[in-house]
Amino acid sequence: MYGLLVSALALLAAVPSDAPAAADAAPIDGRFEVGGRSIRLSCTGVGSPTVVIDAGLGTAPVEDPGWGGIAEKVAPVTRICRYDRAGLGGSDPAPAAPRTSADAAADLHAALAKAKVPGPYLLAGHSIGGLHTLVFAARYPGETAGLVLISSTHPDQMTRWLSLLPPAAVGEEKAVTEARSFLTMMIADPTKNEEKLNFTASAAQARELKTLGARPVIVATHSPRFRMVPGLSEPLAIKLEAATQQMQKQFLSLSSNARQNIAATAGHGLPHEAPDFVVDNILQAVALARRKAD
Repeated sequence: MYGLLVSALALLAAVPSDAPAAADAAPIDGRFEVGGRSIRLSCTGVGSPTVVIDAGLGTAPVEDPGWGGIAEKVAPVTRICRYDRAGLGGSDPAPAAPRTSADAAADLHAALAKAKVPGPYLLAGHSIGGLHTLVFAARYPGETAGLVLISSTHPDQMTRWLSLLPPAAVGEEKAVTEARSFLTMMIADPTKNEEKLNFTASAAQARELKTLGARPVIVATHSPRFRMVPGLSEPLAIKLEAATQQMQKQFLSLSSNARQNIAATAGHGLPHEAPDFVVDNILQAVALARRKAD
């Protein structure tokens, strides 16, 4: 991780001091109307590109201490915004369910416009938030400076994992049964997850993003030692994690300016388990985005 930090700082030092700055340096913290309801948005720091955090399922990053600490470390370098998706934290619920990643992206885009936060946006998405950032980049390419995918959900993740589980059998491991039930539910029934997200539709939307050209894509991946499904026999757990690591590498195809950094020991919860690793990845992306803008 130390090497990654040195790399990020070296890239930032190489960027001229007159790198583009945000038009409005004042902090923002409020609720902004989007289609008759409010979305909570909090922004601090000065500079461009503006980093925008899209957190994992059920997480409201404006109030989350882990994301708050990350924002404090990024803000001295560039503007960083955290927002709560519909129904989370300080944001009003959406009027209808199920929701998709395109709905989340549209809410974010509208809230940023309402708050007068100028782009371009460097979208940093953790877990399911990564899926939403892929859709944002596909729908609003002219306002996307790049992506930081933090142990991001891959569009093929649920179906790939499900295909690797053995067929249902009498007396199978409890963990296998539970994993199969969870994956089947996520694929087939949006009403069963806490944000009522239609994963199948969202995955299809994320696949619309084919390339970001030379805009930076930083893939911050959890350690291969991590076991996404606790309790599985080690051979099966290794097989699932190998597939996960392979899918993480596939994100590199989104840009000719893509890099992957893999955490030494931290698991899927990188923003809370290894916040400095997340900061370093974001700063690396900021430096690359600024270099491209020159």
